Amino acid sequence: MNKIQKKEYTITINGPSSSGKSSAGLEVAKSLGFSFLSTGNVYRSYAWALQCHNISNFAQKKCIDIMEQYNFEYVGKDVYYNGKNIAGEIGYEELALKAAMLARKKWYRNWLNQNVIFPYIKNKSIVIEGRGLKEIVTNPSVDFFLKSTIFARCMRRMGQFKKKYGIVDSNIDTLYKQIQKRDFLDINRKIAPLKKEKGTKVINNTTCKRVDTVKKMLFVIHKRYPELAIDWKIPGSLK
Repeated sequence: MNKIQKKEYTITINGPSSSGKSSAGLEVAKSLGFSFLSTGNVYRSYAWALQCHNISNFAQKKCIDIMEQYNFEYVGKDVYYNGKNIAGEIGYEELALKAAMLARKKWYRNWLNQNVIFPYIKNKSIVIEGRGLKEIVTNPSVDFFLKSTIFARCMRRMGQFKKKYGIVDSNIDTLYKQIQKRDFLDINRKIAPLKKEKGTKVINNTTCKRVDTVKKMLFVIHKRYPELAIDWKIPGSLK
């Protein structure tokens, strides 16, 4: 791999839930030698913290008092709390829906941005994936939008959970309705709604394998920034 210059690059990946943002984004980050952050994991981990305290009314002061007690470590797609990987616990669609409801609250987004996300992405080249990233990165080096049908996202979601945890998240009809509801919440929220920004590179990966999505993303990045060109070899995890 060519030596990367000291210039910092920020690659953002938007798109609806279960569109493959984390899986593709992590491989792109590894290929370029960049850091990686899933903002979805940030939102879900703190929703999990509130759930552990049986918080349901989401009163700002009470929630922040609890959130300040937690310190999560984000490593790839994994999330650690007190040395334990809780990625499986925060990945369920029910918790994701709770996180989506919290994401509609301005105080929740502001607190996470100021205390978790901004400090994490500061002064480094990074790939960030999530929804509504415009409020975090106003001028990304490259901005992608991954999209696919709800059915394709359901199948992807169920396959990921079965492979990684040996369990199935839900039956497909229930999962379809849950993802459909999350899409509605994300698209229609007043603060940082999910939408394709001007100049965004859209990739429809409904029928694409993850390796093909990664190849397309790297091609766009290398074309725009030749200094980042690499001889990319397909990792064993993608074969």
